[in-house]
Amino acid sequence: MQSTSAAQGIYNALFPYYAELCVVTQSHKKGAQPGGWGGHAALFLNGAEPDPAAGHPRLRLAAAETDLSRPDSGTGISVNKIFTNTNWVAIPGRDEFYRGGLAPDQSLDQAFYDAAVQRATAARWFAGIRIGDDLLREKPSDMSVEDFIVRHSIGTDFALNFARTAYTVRLPLRRSSIRAVIDYLNGANERAQRIGYRWNAYTNNCSHVLHNALAAAGVWDPKDIRGSGAIDLAADVFSVAKGVVVGRMSDFSFPANNFVRLYEAGNERPIDDALAAFRNRDVVRTLNEGWISTGPGALIGLHPMQEAARNELFAAGRDPFLFSIPMFWDKRNEFERLTRKASTNLTDLGANLMRFRERYAKALTRRQSIDEGLRSVPGDDHRRAFRSFYDRFYAQLAEELRRTDDRLSAYQRVSRVGAVTQPSRSLR
Repeated sequence: MQSTSAAQGIYNALFPYYAELCVVTQSHKKGAQPGGWGGHAALFLNGAEPDPAAGHPRLRLAAAETDLSRPDSGTGISVNKIFTNTNWVAIPGRDEFYRGGLAPDQSLDQAFYDAAVQRATAARWFAGIRIGDDLLREKPSDMSVEDFIVRHSIGTDFALNFARTAYTVRLPLRRSSIRAVIDYLNGANERAQRIGYRWNAYTNNCSHVLHNALAAAGVWDPKDIRGSGAIDLAADVFSVAKGVVVGRMSDFSFPANNFVRLYEAGNERPIDDALAAFRNRDVVRTLNEGWISTGPGALIGLHPMQEAARNELFAAGRDPFLFSIPMFWDKRNEFERLTRKASTNLTDLGANLMRFRERYAKALTRRQSIDEGLRSVPGDDHRRAFRSFYDRFYAQLAEELRRTDDRLSAYQRVSRVGAVTQPSRSLR
C-alpha cells in the first residue's frame, strides 16, 4: 500500500490530474492529551499549485506544459479550525505535505521538528493567515505570529506523518475537473477572507469543504454547510434521516466517511450495464459532463506515521471516527478492510489497470440491445433519455478501454525499462 518514489512517478505520468483524499489518525503528542476524536481530512491535488503572488492561500491550475509526472508534484490542502480569515492552507510538494522532509530512516527529534517549522515559516506557506485572539494570547512574546501558527499546524496541515498515519484514496480527474476543484477552493478562501471562517465540528468542519470541492467536479452531490446553532444542528440530524429514506448523503461530514465514499465513487458505481448505470444519478451526471468516476487509478494508499523507535515526539493515535448505521449504512467493516486488507486490485497499479481492462471488455461484449433495456424503462420521457444515454455510455466505455490499453502498454514498458515519460494528451 505504500508508494515508492518510482511508483509515484509512474502513476503521475499515467494519471497527471487527480485528487487524493487522505484521512489521518488522531494526533497524540507525548506528555499531552490526545487530539480530537473525529480525526482529520486533507486533500492532495496533482495539477494544482499555490499562487505565490496572492498574499493569501490561493491555488492556480498548473500550466499545460508543466511536467506533472515528478514524484513530488502536487499540492496538499488542509482546513484547520484555528484559522479565522482563511478556510484552508496550501502546501507544495508531496514530501513536505506528508513527510515534512523526514526520511523513514531518520529520527524525529526536537531539532528536526524545529527545522521543519523554520522551513515552513521561511517558505511563507502561512503568510496572511490569522487565528483567534484566545489562542494568540498563548503566543510567547519572543515568537513571531507566523512561527506560532506554523507550530500549531505542523502534523495537521503539513508533515502529517510526524504525528499521524494517513490513509488515502485517489480519484483520477480531467484537467477541467481539477480547475473546478480549484475554483471552488479559491472561492471558499475568498469568502473567509471577506467575512471570516468559523469551524464547527458537525456543520462546517475540515471534511465539508473537501467534500464540496469534489462535488464541484461532479463527483457527488454537495452538502449544505450551516452555522453552529441548535436549529442548524437539528437540520443536519434531519438530513441523516432523510438520507436513509431516499438513499442520499446527509449533510454531516466526517473524514473517514468521505474516504469510503470516494473509494466507492472510484470503484463501485455501476459501469457494467447501461440500464444499471442509467439508474445511478452519479453516473448520469458525470457522463453528461463527459466522464465516469469509476475507472482505473482509484487506488488506496498508506502513509505511515514515523515509527515509534524513531519518533521522540508523538505516540500513535486511534483511527478517525466513522459515522455508521448498522443494517442501513454500515461502513465500519468496509473502512477497516480498505485500510488493513485492501486487495492488490486497489493497491497495485498494474493489477488495477488489468482489472478495469477486463471489466470494460466484458461490459462491451455482454451489452444488451437497446430494445431489451427499454423494456425496463417506464415513461416516454425516460425512454428518450435512455436512448441518448445508451449510445453515449457504450461510446464512453469503448474510449476508456482504448485509454486503458494504452496505459497498460506504457505501464508494462516502464516495468521493463524503469522509466516513463509524460504521456500523450490522449491518455489524460
